Amino acid sequence: MDTVDFRNWCTLGALVSIGSHHAGVIESFDDATGIATLAAALPGAYADSGSLALIARRLGKDGVAKFLSNKLPTKASARSGDMGEILATAYLHEEHGWMVGPSRLIQRDHQQWAMRGDDVLGAKLDTAGKAVIIKAEAKSRVTLAKATVTEARNGLAREMEMPSAHSLTQFAERLLSTADAEVGEAVLMLQLLDEVRANRVSHLMFLFTSNDPGKHVTADLQAYTGAVAQLTITLRVHGHKKFITDAYELVVTDGA
Repeated sequence: MDTVDFRNWCTLGALVSIGSHHAGVIESFDDATGIATLAAALPGAYADSGSLALIARRLGKDGVAKFLSNKLPTKASARSGDMGEILATAYLHEEHGWMVGPSRLIQRDHQQWAMRGDDVLGAKLDTAGKAVIIKAEAKSRVTLAKATVTEARNGLAREMEMPSAHSLTQFAERLLSTADAEVGEAVLMLQLLDEVRANRVSHLMFLFTSNDPGKHVTADLQAYTGAVAQLTITLRVHGHKKFITDAYELVVTDGA
């Protein structure tokens, strides 16, 4: 997937401590640039680069646009949910260096169906060459209230706060087909030979919205009593609904 390049259209605030955990705010200062950047990145989130290159050579941009119209969701709610997941994945990789592998959306069975399992997983190797994992829950709402933060917390709490076994296996297999195969192998070894414990896992709650849910984020982190390190990031854009609609429509009409 092409870079989302947050720093070209957003201001990234410094992370602040809330107890032993952290929270941060990313705010768009140029929605138009963000829309164009996301439109360029979306094809790689839904389709294999080899397929896109083949169609572009044979049929040009019109062919790519037609192909992507069969891959991208058309419902506003599905687009919103996917956008949150895509942005969370990009944040982990671009801002913190987590290996995230090919997008899981490429293997979706139907363009309108919600994906199951963990929203986003990332992995790194520690100094001993063993895998550490981050599990992310992404939420996208025009106005994000306490109920959505609670919903995200419940998602992170599933599977006793650990990545689901199936999601982790699929994630490792996706990494095995990339230049980060060493990380994928370490994830498999952690899962199959050792055990995925709280000291090998951290959480990201990623909130994509137009309002400021800061008081709910603070209350959630203050109330958290588990053993997993927590990071909550809020990405705010001025026109949340228009941002999503325009980015997807630009792909469908132009093939990005």
